[in-house]
Amino acid sequence: MTLWVLAAGIAAGAASALYLAYNYNPILLNGTIHAAIFASGLVAMYFAKRLSARKAGWYIAGALPVHLAIHFALIGDLAQLIGVSHILLNFSSLP
Repeated sequence: MTLWVLAAGIAAGAASALYLAYNYNPILLNGTIHAAIFASGLVAMYFAKRLSARKAGWYIAGALPVHLAIHFALIGDLAQLIGVSHILLNFSSLP
């Protein structure tokens, strides 16, 4: 029963990360669509009255690792954003 939730999470995580890899829209629109694709399975389960904490956990357990792996491996933007945030933190600590 929970395997289909895990599979849905994997599919949604991959779809939302690949959306960013192949579509270049303004950042606010991109982020909104990206989040909607990522959360689509949870929203569908909520409206079908099938959402529970356990199913949400399985969904996120499937979606998040795949999503982050695509960001790191294919898109390469998370490593860049982490580097940028460290640089900004260093500048903010200067007198």
